[in-house]
Amino acid sequence: MIEFEHVSLSLGAFSLKEISLRVKEGDYYFILGPSGAGKTILLEAIAGLHRPESGRVMVRGEDVGATPPEKRRVSLVYQDYSLFPHMTVYQNVAFGLKMQKMPKPEIRKEVDAILERFGISHLRDRHPLTMSGGEQQRVALARSLVVKPEILLLDEPLSALDPLTRERFICDLRKLHEEQHLTIVQVSHSREEALALAGHIAVIIDGHLEQEGTAEDVFHRPVNPPVARFVGVENILHGRVVTNDNDLLGVDIGGLTVSCVGEIAVGEEADLYFRGSEITLAPPETAAGSARNTFSGTVVDIFPMIPLVRVRIACNGVAIYAVITSRSATDMGLVVGSEVSVIFKASSVHTTACGSDL
Repeated sequence: MIEFEHVSLSLGAFSLKEISLRVKEGDYYFILGPSGAGKTILLEAIAGLHRPESGRVMVRGEDVGATPPEKRRVSLVYQDYSLFPHMTVYQNVAFGLKMQKMPKPEIRKEVDAILERFGISHLRDRHPLTMSGGEQQRVALARSLVVKPEILLLDEPLSALDPLTRERFICDLRKLHEEQHLTIVQVSHSREEALALAGHIAVIIDGHLEQEGTAEDVFHRPVNPPVARFVGVENILHGRVVTNDNDLLGVDIGGLTVSCVGEIAVGEEADLYFRGSEITLAPPETAAGSARNTFSGTVVDIFPMIPLVRVRIACNGVAIYAVITSRSATDMGLVVGSEVSVIFKASSVHTTACGSDL
């Protein structure tokens, strides 16, 4: 449906660099990255608001470099919603159909139907500045969908919503995608939104495409430390492979040997990634059971994240983060200074050779 072929684009001091990615028809595709990474520029390039300096943007197999925005059958919803403040809800939603010169009776029919679909019929005569953020978001989405686009582009659509409204709107977006099979590309810096909605994800950092793949791949098999940090992997360790027994590795991390799985030769440097939720904390000298990694450690810090707790443990000078329930922490009587066993499986550790993007 959408392809970027080695696209480079500069705006002021910022530039996208050789971006190549592919969005399949009907996918819910997320572009993730920190603020200023270039995510919105990618959306605007799809919409036709920017032309690449090099490379091509393809939509439905055709180079759309010379195609004006209004001919692309694309709708773009910005995070500030961009509703016309002087127009009522009805007028805002009808605007695109009016520009298409649709007859008034048909406009009324289409607008009434979509206002009902989004549960905002009672707002039809209200102006945007008199409504809540969630109400404005529904109006903006209705205005974008009433023109029946083939591609829906969403720029941080949930960033201004309170947690409860945000959760409801995630459900709305999931239902919309399931019912209409739209191709949706959403820009976000929220891991939670991507986990809830994404089929595939691209991670953009400082204008570079760092990783593209399924949500499972990106969140559980990051290709490098910057991606791992962004997707919230708590443990990112660097070391050297000291043993390799049929791809069961022993990696020395400053005197701590971690068992993990990977195709890396002895003597090579490696990066290790594993989530705190994969770690079990137990009383000192607890046996590992089936887990290959068991280390003695001392609790250094405890960070409440209701209903969870993130615990930093020093194991032979190496900091390891575990994420456990508040109840578990209470039951164990964990405090700073507590001695614990840190236990995790070799299979829970994702390993890459340093400098690898595979």
